[in-house]
Amino acid sequence: MMKNIRRNLYEYVVQELGLRIIRGDYVSGDTLPNEDSLCKELEVSRGVLREAMKVLIQKGMIESKPKIGTLILPRHFWNLFDPDVLIWKYQAGDKREFLKNVMEVRRIIEAEASKLAAERANMEEIAHIRSLYDQMAAMLNNQSPDADERLMFDDLRLHSAILEASGNELIAQIGHTMRQALLTARQSDRHDREAQKTSMSSHWQIVEAISRHDPEQAYRAAQRHIDQVWQEMQEQRTWEAT
Repeated sequence: MMKNIRRNLYEYVVQELGLRIIRGDYVSGDTLPNEDSLCKELEVSRGVLREAMKVLIQKGMIESKPKIGTLILPRHFWNLFDPDVLIWKYQAGDKREFLKNVMEVRRIIEAEASKLAAERANMEEIAHIRSLYDQMAAMLNNQSPDADERLMFDDLRLHSAILEASGNELIAQIGHTMRQALLTARQSDRHDREAQKTSMSSHWQIVEAISRHDPEQAYRAAQRHIDQVWQEMQEQRTWEAT
């Protein structure tokens, strides 16, 4: 019980300080307030604060300097692919700009992943990708209260399978990180069924191209899909719903 309380406290401190840094409350070259001041303000022990500082150091956001204190590092040192840093940027910054940046990275990564999957996927991987698409299609007609959430989860699994089938671990890792950040940012977003049906059509074009081992068509289909999703997000003004 005490371990859970301590963990919750240090996670709270990590998030609070991380958001402050992202917002610019502390700027590059600034030193954080001393331990006593932060412990008093955040109502935590020195041990909890130090655990939180270690996490922020690992994320490239701060650096401890003897006799100077804890310095805020320039933005180019931050680990922008860290899931926490991505979400803090979404929460504290320009939401539309953040989503646009994520979609631009997805367009590059997922188009290449689809192309490589078309070149490299074996019969088992293709069967798995097609099976996940079929699950999405079946869920589209499901009217249960949690259908939208389950459809979003199925969508994640399909794209993850394509990333894995690329055979490139680095591409897959970046792709997973971008999609997870996008899903977290869009938790309160709901799509109408017509938009979902259109999305299923573009998903199928990717799946079919991979199944035919047609790399160029898979690449173009993935680009069209990402463009379509971004267009939908702009029409819905997704960033205003969160």
